[in-house]
Amino acid sequence: MSQNSHIVISVPYQSSFAPAFLLLDREQRRALSAYYGFARAADDIADDPAAPAEEKRARLAAWRDGVEGLFSGEVPDTPLARDLARAIAAFPLKKEHFLLVLEGVEMDLEPGGFGTLGDLEAYMHRVASAVGLACLAVFRYEDKSGPQLAGRLGCAVQLTNIIRDAAEDYAAGRVYLPREDLERFGCRPEDLGGSNYPPNFIELMQFEAERARGFYAGALALAAGEQKRRLAPALVMGALYRELLEKMARGGFRIKEGRTRLSGAEKLRALYRAWADYRRI
Repeated sequence: MSQNSHIVISVPYQSSFAPAFLLLDREQRRALSAYYGFARAADDIADDPAAPAEEKRARLAAWRDGVEGLFSGEVPDTPLARDLARAIAAFPLKKEHFLLVLEGVEMDLEPGGFGTLGDLEAYMHRVASAVGLACLAVFRYEDKSGPQLAGRLGCAVQLTNIIRDAAEDYAAGRVYLPREDLERFGCRPEDLGGSNYPPNFIELMQFEAERARGFYAGALALAAGEQKRRLAPALVMGALYRELLEKMARGGFRIKEGRTRLSGAEKLRALYRAWADYRRI
């Protein structure tokens, strides 16, 4: 863990999760900000265009050693490590919440992509569902449905990101959509790039969007009513990404023209959706 890996606590307020942070107490915000810093640092390693793969693996291995230290009491002397140690002491965060993320970003170093939905889900479990589990730990959500809920919501959010960034990822040499899905709709990987929108591309995106909707619905169905107050931040996060998905759908999945973002009015609509979901639980 290097000194440069420190992510200041204000960073999440610049993210799509900012409205959810308003529902957390000070210690929860501090803990989730530290975890965000960890996940951001790991992701930045995988995305560094100047570093060769072996250097990236070495840096991720150093992070694994750092995580082991956090859970054994040998805390690296960096601001981020100290913030993480405080979070681990205050909340039921587990080592797997960190190590799975590192495994997931290391998968990004392999150019092979994913053959099946099962392959993609194994990746999403690491880079997204593990994050969801960490969030639920910080939210103090203790229902036995937590792992399944985090799994489905994590997949929903990650698949939304994959749809949004399909063209950008292809330009970077990455294809996350399963090959079996591309073949089903007669799409080649290169169809994810360029500037054209053939009908089969739109059909593929509609198919993936419907799959993401299923993940969102599955997560909501698992929510425990007696603990819904603790789940409220997760409902807000899910609603924001669900609105992002629906904005892409309303726009005909014109994702090759720049990254889709929510306006202030659209964020308010997402918050209303989250409130409606909260009342239905």
